[in-house]
Amino acid sequence: MPTLSPINSFQTQRTVRMVDTDGSGTVHISALIRMMEETEYAFLRSRNLSVVLSDEKGILGFPRLSAGIQLYQSAGFDEDLLVELNLLEIDGKQIVYQFEIAKLTGQQVASGEFRVACCRFPNGKPPYAILTPTNVVDALTSK
Repeated sequence: MPTLSPINSFQTQRTVRMVDTDGSGTVHISALIRMMEETEYAFLRSRNLSVVLSDEKGILGFPRLSAGIQLYQSAGFDEDLLVELNLLEIDGKQIVYQFEIAKLTGQQVASGEFRVACCRFPNGKPPYAILTPTNVVDALTSK
């Protein structure tokens, strides 16, 4: 499968907290997924966006279609991690984010991917997918 070049990239740094670890002091997979989510939210905020937006038609957001993570090495309490988000794809219907989590020494801890859809959330009705609005695409893809 060919590797896609990122459309845009963004990084955050996180310190593994005690609450992020299991009984042995090793970072738990759920904490790594939260770090990926927090990096996604920070990326959106850096673009003057959010996971919940409103426009003249109402509320829209970006629920997950899928999420995956691959672990390579453990990290422990009080270790600093770099979380890199790569925006790989916006095809109108879905957005694909790829993540790399590494120690500051460069050792890869995990990689992951989120696929999200842009959905409208009408009041009192089930959400439904919409094409990603142009202003959102422009904000995500601008350098």
